[in-house]
Amino acid sequence: MAHLFVTMNAFQDTAILSYPVLFAAIRKAGCDGVEIRRELLEDPASLLPAVKGMLDKAGLIPYYSCPVSLFGEDHQVIDVAPYRQEAVELGAKLIKFSLGNYREGLSDMDTLAKAAACFSDAGILVTIENDQTALGGKTERLAPFFAACRSKAIPIRFTCDIGNWAYTGEDAEEAATALKNEVVYIHVKEVVETASGYATIPIGQNGRQKWKRLLRLLPKDAAIALEFPIISDLKDYIELLKEEVFANESV
Repeated sequence: MAHLFVTMNAFQDTAILSYPVLFAAIRKAGCDGVEIRRELLEDPASLLPAVKGMLDKAGLIPYYSCPVSLFGEDHQVIDVAPYRQEAVELGAKLIKFSLGNYREGLSDMDTLAKAAACFSDAGILVTIENDQTALGGKTERLAPFFAACRSKAIPIRFTCDIGNWAYTGEDAEEAATALKNEVVYIHVKEVVETASGYATIPIGQNGRQKWKRLLRLLPKDAAIALEFPIISDLKDYIELLKEEVFANESV
């Protein structure tokens, strides 16, 4: 099956001192890699080399999450050099951004191509994740962007967060179907509506099965990450996910 990851925001204790023990437990549970979250590091530039060493020791693949819009308010590509350097320091194989203020016909795709090439030269795949905003989480904005990338052979792919569609009022199954050919990485979770808004809950809770339906619509070879509060044994969630993936592969 495809590589299996867990995101660091899934855990309550995200202090860097806990990373070595946590990484060892993640590997023992059966994960192939970890998504390191930039927002959880007080000083990413100074801490990432140490995090890389911890991941290497545990035998885990690093992915890097940057909660940053790739296109700024001027509709142009931001300066990605600092994030590239951080990803290199981490040894990341994949980095993900939000789309931001991309505007078809106005955003400079040649600049984007050069930025993507800088990452590719370092062995890092750039992805855009559907976030929880109208700018970065609507199919009507994401689909034209990926079409433009395809037309210019720009190596940027899609991280599909199957729960975030709820926040932007999208039909999750329609969105997954529309963008499935761009997907290389999937965030798995369940999202429910509460009195105070939407909330992320673990898969397998309260008999909810939406995550399974969405996973079946997406590429079987895409990497998968657990992104929800880990309130039980991590291995239990991994086994639940593997059961679904293996069942999907046999169809």
